[in-house]
Amino acid sequence: MADDADAHGVGEAAGSRTTAALRWLLAALRQLAERLAAPLRAGDGPNKFRLSSVETHTTTIDGDTGWEYRPPATLRCPDCTAGILQADSRGAIDCPECRLDLPAERFGDLELLGLTCPVCRASMQHGQRHPEDFDIPEWATCPNCQYHWEFKHSY
Repeated sequence: MADDADAHGVGEAAGSRTTAALRWLLAALRQLAERLAAPLRAGDGPNKFRLSSVETHTTTIDGDTGWEYRPPATLRCPDCTAGILQADSRGAIDCPECRLDLPAERFGDLELLGLTCPVCRASMQHGQRHPEDFDIPEWATCPNCQYHWEFKHSY
């Protein structure tokens, strides 16, 4: 009788249904695996998932702590009022207009015009938490890319 079923194509039809069901199951599993893996893949979008330094205590994407990592600063020249870019916190303060040359330690004596984000080059928001104790910025945040910097000090 099995020979009769095969002769009429019944066994063949059952085999093709099984094959079709297996193909469908594999496709469904493949699709499920793709959906589960998609959030774990690195994309080309703006989120690079760089984490802030633990000391910054923020939920920003990227950050640094300490004066040596301070973002580039623009200061007002006390002689000619031009803007002076101090790219590094340890670099000399040299006015390109009047050739005033000050050591990096004089940073607090000059007017801070702004800080520049080291990641995206946007202007940063900055401020002081203890203006009576420090004459320098104590924090800065980029509104564009969420980079955050903190001046590290003990209380």
